[in-house]
Amino acid sequence: MKKYALLMILCMTIIVGPAAAVQSWEVLDRVIAVVNERPIVESEVIDRYTRLQQRNALQAIGQAQGMSRILDKFIEEALVAEEADNQAILISDEKIENHIKKIMARNNIATMDDFKQRIEKTENIPFADYREELRKSMMTEQVMSIAIGVSPPTRKEMLAWYNANLEKLGFEVNVKHILMRPRDNSPAEERRVSEALRELTQRVYQGEAFEALAAQYSEDAPTAKNGGDMGWMELGEMDPYFANQVFTMNQPGQLSNVIKSSYGYHIVKFLGKRQTSFESVEDKVLNMLFQQKMVEQFGKWINQRRRESDIKIYLQDYMKG
Repeated sequence: MKKYALLMILCMTIIVGPAAAVQSWEVLDRVIAVVNERPIVESEVIDRYTRLQQRNALQAIGQAQGMSRILDKFIEEALVAEEADNQAILISDEKIENHIKKIMARNNIATMDDFKQRIEKTENIPFADYREELRKSMMTEQVMSIAIGVSPPTRKEMLAWYNANLEKLGFEVNVKHILMRPRDNSPAEERRVSEALRELTQRVYQGEAFEALAAQYSEDAPTAKNGGDMGWMELGEMDPYFANQVFTMNQPGQLSNVIKSSYGYHIVKFLGKRQTSFESVEDKVLNMLFQQKMVEQFGKWINQRRRESDIKIYLQDYMKG
């Protein structure tokens, strides 16, 4: 976060107030928020916004909302980084390299050059940016494991879930979806999104193509450009709340009711189901249950840290509407 390079900015903020500090440094950069003692500068937010735009990851939302979401993510990252410092957690280059080698082995990728090319092609980001995102992800997992106390599910938990869901685990499904995200967590905003998706469902029933509506309205950019097609997916590859609804569908062309998941709200068009092998099912179930635990506990932890922390946002443009 360029903490020390920006120490003078923080001093100016303390002495003469945020507005004067921002004005004095406007030519070079602007501190738009401070999380406890960690500054967030505008250039970093703009840089990430630009990269996400290039990856079509901010489709269907305006610039102001996109910048606000990105700043919110920076605030979360600052809180995680602060906890990592408190716990002396360090993600070294060696740890990142070892993690990448495991990913390569799982995907039968022989060389690092092949891996870099695949990442830059599929993720549409420079490999250096991918490494940085991976480092932050690994740091978050370590913080959650050590500070928050999230541990992987036990074998007993995994087998219990496995035995209760044998029918689901035996198949993979092919679906298309339309995703919409509420702008905030208010009931009114959630109702707005749900109603918008119900209206799209009616338009499909009246003869409009689901694929065209997905391309126009879905906020999941990578699938939207393919008419919402998510391809063939196994249970462990899906959000658990999403999977529970999708695996009850069985008629090709069937449309779901509005589904709420950790990503937002969806409507789904079911295309088909087929038998899949069991070789990797246990690993995927383990990962799914662990991710579900992580999401639930991280949400609680981050909200508590927000309440306990001194978070200042200095520019009105970045405040949530």
